[in-house]
Amino acid sequence: MKDKNQSLPRPSASTELLGHEKEERELLEAYNSGRMPHAWLFSGPPGIGKETLAFRLAKFILSQEEDKAHQPFSRDLPRSLAIDPNCQVALQVSSESHPDLKILRCKSNAQGKTNSMICIDSVRSFKSSLHLKSSSGGWRVIIIDQAEKMNINAENAILKLLEEPPEKTLVIIISTAPNAMLATIKSRCRKLMLRPINDKFISRLITKVHPYLSNNDMNMILRSAEGSSGKALAFVEAGGATIYRNIINVVAKMPKVSGEDVHALAMNWCEKKSKNTNQDIFYIGIYMLLRWIERAILAVNQAPNIQEIIPGDLETGRMYISSIGLESAFHRRDAIQRLIKLENALILDRKQIVIEAFYILALGGKNKYSTFPPSAKI
Repeated sequence: MKDKNQSLPRPSASTELLGHEKEERELLEAYNSGRMPHAWLFSGPPGIGKETLAFRLAKFILSQEEDKAHQPFSRDLPRSLAIDPNCQVALQVSSESHPDLKILRCKSNAQGKTNSMICIDSVRSFKSSLHLKSSSGGWRVIIIDQAEKMNINAENAILKLLEEPPEKTLVIIISTAPNAMLATIKSRCRKLMLRPINDKFISRLITKVHPYLSNNDMNMILRSAEGSSGKALAFVEAGGATIYRNIINVVAKMPKVSGEDVHALAMNWCEKKSKNTNQDIFYIGIYMLLRWIERAILAVNQAPNIQEIIPGDLETGRMYISSIGLESAFHRRDAIQRLIKLENALILDRKQIVIEAFYILALGGKNKYSTFPPSAKI
């Protein structure tokens, strides 16, 4: 009997890409025209398929020499970036082991925590090999994920590579914050801006791996994800619908909040991982809390296209903002964000971080940690 919930493959192993047909056509037309740029910059919000598209393009590019060897007299131009998922190139790229594919991303340290920056050593590790002939005599592909996290030395090394690109080498740069990168790097890339995905595609993707999700939870997840399939799947796997409802139950009572409710919520968020997945409930809970504050601010400012995630959450936000003022709302949001950065840097007690976040939200507190007992009211 199959598990009712399945797992999606990682971006390198994905065989389909939903919602970005226009971008795929642009890449294909560039290749078929014979004027393929040596560098692309894929940008857009997190979780919308940038990395999946990058690996899809890598599979296509690296498979072309193999296709020419098998069909040397074919004059037909490719009509899709899709290739046979069982061919050698597809299997090697899926496992990230293709000899002509180099991947640059933040590495994990000995404790299993992902480094916050991409350093020059990571660039040096593959740059020397670019002077050698590719294994197939064809293209080589370099994928740089989260390029905004490169430090200045790594950026300068990549800039030099873009200024003097080796023959038949394609560089795909992926970034959610391209403005944080050197302008000279961006100017040497052809830009491809990916947009948030239509809800119908995200719904189809969720149903494929979580067919038993209720309609209410599906609608809540779609509105929370805001066009990001990556966020949507993470929310589903972490129980995001329940997390968000619990947040609204707590903030609706502010400035009076049950210490018992906050402690229970903190205990739930601080399980290292959700039971059936690798999703980190702590970060998803904090993200949803911060996003509620931001959406409340937008609602007060009458921003267009702001929808309720669950009934009454926007009105709860408006009442909260009206009781403390916009300036205070910004200060409290910023204080919580600083708190999370401290957790990242110093590995603080997560339970206390969650309690302090709600303390700040309720009272604008500036204490190191809130100390109210579970039975207290704040």
